[in-house]
Amino acid sequence: MKVRIDKVLKSKDGIVAISRESPFYPDGKGGQLGDRGEIGGKEVLGVYQKDGLIHHVLDGGIEPGEHEAKIDEKRRKEIARQHTAQHILSAAFIKVADIETVSFHMGEDFSTIDLNAAPILENVIDEAEELANEVILENRLVLEHIANREEAERYPLRKPISEKVKGKVRIIEVKGFDWSACGGFHVSRTGEIGLVKVINYEKVKGSLTRIYFVAGKRALHHFSKLVKFSKNLSRMLTSSIDEMESRISNMIENSREKSAKLDKLAEEYAKVISSNLLEKAKSCCDLRIVSFNGYEEVGKYLFKFLGDEPGIILIVKTKNGYEIGSKSVNVGSIVRKINTLIGSKGGGSSSRGRIATEKPLEIILQELEGVLVEESDGSRP
Repeated sequence: MKVRIDKVLKSKDGIVAISRESPFYPDGKGGQLGDRGEIGGKEVLGVYQKDGLIHHVLDGGIEPGEHEAKIDEKRRKEIARQHTAQHILSAAFIKVADIETVSFHMGEDFSTIDLNAAPILENVIDEAEELANEVILENRLVLEHIANREEAERYPLRKPISEKVKGKVRIIEVKGFDWSACGGFHVSRTGEIGLVKVINYEKVKGSLTRIYFVAGKRALHHFSKLVKFSKNLSRMLTSSIDEMESRISNMIENSREKSAKLDKLAEEYAKVISSNLLEKAKSCCDLRIVSFNGYEEVGKYLFKFLGDEPGIILIVKTKNGYEIGSKSVNVGSIVRKINTLIGSKGGGSSSRGRIATEKPLEIILQELEGVLVEESDGSRP
């Protein structure tokens, strides 16, 4: 197989070989993935159509002219499985619940269809998936029909033919189940797909439901990954797979109970140490600076017990920096000045603020005192 390259250029995509005609199917055309392979011994990393020309993104440079081309047939066959599975799954949703597919996208790991209904009951998704797999197991013929537009519109098409389509129309028929105008890759019998599996779904764009699915070898790989995960999780939990859901549910409930107890203890501890922290507070400009560098769970409750105290600035160490609170000074203004001085980030309101920095508490306290002195008499010590 040969391809004539008319022009080679460098772009943001890399080395791009451009031709008028190409055996390589472009990415995104009809919602499916494009071909990969080689041209002139260079790997084809991507293919796209622009201004009526085919652009091949290569991993190295070649000269314009005629070159040997090799298409990755294994990849093309897997794309055919995914694409035919989409036809069958989309038709299944119509037959089960009269829900139409409005768009299709094929990715490297999974594919999606957007359905014109939201929400969709889970049992409807299960029924559509089961029907689709019945059609696959029946190993039905997948036929190609080439017809002019008038002839094509006589077929019981799942979707009307786009006005953009001119000339001959390619119709893909899944024998006795679905008829769709399509220019992509397809299997010759449904049994080649093996399996189609819905792996997730979500509401999108307000009134649509996006269905995530895998088919063919992707379905096998997905299932293998889940089996390994289940076995490893079963081993870690010392529980059989059948008992795993109950075991995890109990663990989550126990974790929530312990978390609630820990939260309560943190609050009680914060209340107890508040007085001690006040006694150790450093005085500056008629204010008392209370600082805490301990458990963050305790620190958040100190604002409950000390945050409203007059004449106090409370600074608490957090995971990503510091939190400052006071009812007696403009905290937001102080935080902005400290950020400027030490090159940190953060912000806040008049009574509460955050400083994002890894600098030690001693540095923050030093800068805080400097800012307070500056604001009180206009000069720093």
